[in-house]
This record gives sequence, C-alpha cells and structure tokens, in this order.
Amino acid sequence: MNRLLLCALLVALPLAACKRKPAAGATAPEAPAAPSNPEADLRTLNAAVVAHAMGQLKEPATLDDLVKTGFIKRLPTPPPGKKYVLDAKKSSVLLVDE
Repeated sequence: MNRLLLCALLVALPLAACKRKPAAGATAPEAPAAPSNPEADLRTLNAAVVAHAMGQLKEPATLDDLVKTGFIKRLPTPPPGKKYVLDAKKSSVLLVDE
C-alpha cells in the first residue's frame, strides 16, 4: 500500500508541474499573482519532501533544498503572519505563526 501511494505521488508530482508552453514568438502576458492557497501549497510541499527523500535517499535539511534539487520551482508565499516550516521529526511541512 505504501509503495503504491509513493509511486502515485512520484507520477502525479511531475504531471502537476507540467504547463503548456506558448507558441514560438508569442509572449504570454504577466499573470497577476495568484492568491495563496495554503492547503494546496502544503500538499505540494509535502509531496516534494517525499519525492526528495526517495530521489536523494535522504530527507531535505531545509525547504530551500527542495528548490535547489529541483523538486519545486520556488517556495510558495505563505499567508500574512504565517510561515512554512519543515518538521524534521515528522518529515512534513507545517504552516505556523511567525
């Protein structure tokens, strides 16, 4: 069961990150900053932690490691007054007050 879940995460994570590229010569207008969705951001960050652990054979030391190793493009912006932290004991990302 755990293997099936991890395999599904490894398949779904890259697919969720795929975006359609604009045609050659076409410039896409700058999209306004999307409002923060902490629940979706936490799911994405936690899936990236699992993928990092499986791909690098070690837990990430910081959230920046997820960006440096390419498991996410950038860290999401947390809601005002909050921050994302990596809980090393649980191998998960939490949203906590600053």
